[in-house]
Amino acid sequence: MKAYKIWITLVLGLIGGLYGCMQSFTMSEESIKQYYQQHPPLPLLNTVVLSKIQLHYATSKNESEHLLLLIHGAPGAWFGYKEYLHDSSLLAHFKIIVPDRLGYNQSTDTLASVAQQAASLAQLLRRFPHQKVTVLGRSYGAPIAARLAMDYPELVDALVLVAPACAPHLEKFWWFSGPSNTPFARFFLPKYVNRASDEKFIHVAQLQQMQGLWATIRCPVSIVQGGKDWIIDVRNGAYVDSALVNAPHKYVFLPENGHLLTTERPDVIRELILETL
Repeated sequence: MKAYKIWITLVLGLIGGLYGCMQSFTMSEESIKQYYQQHPPLPLLNTVVLSKIQLHYATSKNESEHLLLLIHGAPGAWFGYKEYLHDSSLLAHFKIIVPDRLGYNQSTDTLASVAQQAASLAQLLRRFPHQKVTVLGRSYGAPIAARLAMDYPELVDALVLVAPACAPHLEKFWWFSGPSNTPFARFFLPKYVNRASDEKFIHVAQLQQMQGLWATIRCPVSIVQGGKDWIIDVRNGAYVDSALVNAPHKYVFLPENGHLLTTERPDVIRELILETL
């Protein structure tokens, strides 16, 4: 009985810690409005039904022959890229689109595979025909971006893979990964945390399915990996670098940076995006 009470205490402490850490993944409508009052312009928010699924996304109001698709990780939402949607140097060249991935925020609440996520984004891109497309994916969004280029090469002109969680043999699990996925813990955790956990436990199989497809990517690719990344194994960047045998690519290793590179090093990310023009 004593051991059981200790386990319950640890799990409740874990729940509280996770919930507190994950608050940065939420943003109210009022907070979004206030943010863009200080950092205009306010993006357009749209929802589209694609093959019985609902995909919610933000898009910049400008028009351009170049499209920039930004894919968030797990958990996440479109507003995780809110700074990029008012970046004047990017808006001078790109129309920016940032979706809520399936399972998150205002998109259809479903557990989707990497291939299914890519297929939904391909349908979204087809609504913007005759444009050159740069796709950036960070963390869990990186393999989705890569899968998009693998399965729909006609839609992707360039890739930027940031902190790419792409190597199946390097998938990292922590001591709390199991306890946080128990029915007891999931009851107390917010939906987006549970969805991220669901994706975590199917990720290795998803990445294994992609191993033979990296050679099909032929568009230019930039890979960015932080040397102090504690979320994913730092060898992920090198894995992608070695897997791209038929694509012109560059590997940028930032030894003093961590996992949140789009926030920590927007200068580097911005430069790599602009290089795809």
